[in-house]
Amino acid sequence: MQKKIMIIEDDKGIGFFLKEALGEEGYNISVFESVEDAIPALSGDTDLIILDIKLPGMDGLTAIDLIKRITDIPVIISTAYGTRKNAQEAMKKGADDFFVKPVPLEELKVVVSRTIKRYEIKREIEIQKAKKYEDQQFKGVVGVSPKMKEIFRVVKRIADKDITLLITGETGVGKEVIASLIHELSGRKGAFVAVNCASIPDTLLESELFGYEKGAFTGATKDKLGKIEVANNGTLLLDEIGEMSVYLQAKMLRFVEQKEIERLGGTKGRPVNVRIISATNKDLKEEISKGRFREDLYYRLAGAHINIPPLRERKEDMGLLIEYFIEEIEREYKQRLRLDEAAMDFLLGYDWPGNIRELKAVIKSAAAICENGLITYEDLPLHMLSTQDKGDLMFNAQLDVLIERFERDRLIEALKRTKGRQKQAAELLGISERSIWYRIKKHNIDMNEI
Repeated sequence: MQKKIMIIEDDKGIGFFLKEALGEEGYNISVFESVEDAIPALSGDTDLIILDIKLPGMDGLTAIDLIKRITDIPVIISTAYGTRKNAQEAMKKGADDFFVKPVPLEELKVVVSRTIKRYEIKREIEIQKAKKYEDQQFKGVVGVSPKMKEIFRVVKRIADKDITLLITGETGVGKEVIASLIHELSGRKGAFVAVNCASIPDTLLESELFGYEKGAFTGATKDKLGKIEVANNGTLLLDEIGEMSVYLQAKMLRFVEQKEIERLGGTKGRPVNVRIISATNKDLKEEISKGRFREDLYYRLAGAHINIPPLRERKEDMGLLIEYFIEEIEREYKQRLRLDEAAMDFLLGYDWPGNIRELKAVIKSAAAICENGLITYEDLPLHMLSTQDKGDLMFNAQLDVLIERFERDRLIEALKRTKGRQKQAAELLGISERSIWYRIKKHNIDMNEI
């Protein structure tokens, strides 16, 4: 299929040259003299954009931000000799490559071909990732470890059964996610309603669950449905059920057994068809032995039981979860993200006391403060980096950071010795000019300070 290239260039002579040169290579070329003219013509089958830095109206640097917000089509920057720092800024904003005008014809062909090829590979990888996720997640719940596969097996088996379910596990392991998944698979037409028993004062929890009649107490000026009635024909999740008072446990036991409720201030029972799922991070059998949880209610709520293991016990899922959250946050922030090796090694070795919830929060926090979309070891929260028991992992991560700093310092030294002349600095370091350009971008070196 013929590749489509959009050229945004206000110099008609250069625009004509680019169109003729690339047209001879079999590309379908369209030329526009401004970003304002080009954007409405941008389509999903465009394979590449060649964008001049200096343009009338919206300039190229501003245009990159706009383009990257609406599409992932690769952008090659064209810049005049002597304004390479503009190209460096464009690369920070997401440009995929650049060339300096006037550009040799062969170099132009190579840069264009290489960029389009990289884009094709990227799209193929995304397709393969989508296929991979079909095998490695179950309705959006990620996991490849034997323990998670067993949970998926149980979920599928009990989802459409009208039995109560108790989900246990540490804080942050995803108990509510599993409960929501079971509701989705159950075929129930009503709503999924979650109530956190630990976040509502005991004096209010009863009316929150059972509702009340007008005049039941001061301020009750009209009838109010409780969460149980709201979940009629659906699923009610009682999160942190271990925090419920013994008094309310007795009232909940009556509801579970009789499938009807009585609102506060009411005089008649109301039948309700609700599937009850309970969740807790406590050991309810221990709570029973201490007299803090009713044994009869426990057996009514635990018609089936799923225990979700902590993240530290299913390290096989770590890499996939990190990748999953990175892609989710990329969509939210509209920014490409990646982890350097030191950061990845640390994340894979950390114990995650807050489990999946903590993992997502850490990645999101690091993504918000990192530079150029690269999450490094130093972008991770200080409370994690102060951990003292990571042994070799911490040493290796810190060593990687030191190596990065050494490379940056050597690069700056060479640039200063050559008064910012990149070609001479590259020769001094024994690397190519393009390689030094990449490293300047990688280390976010401001050439104005050299």
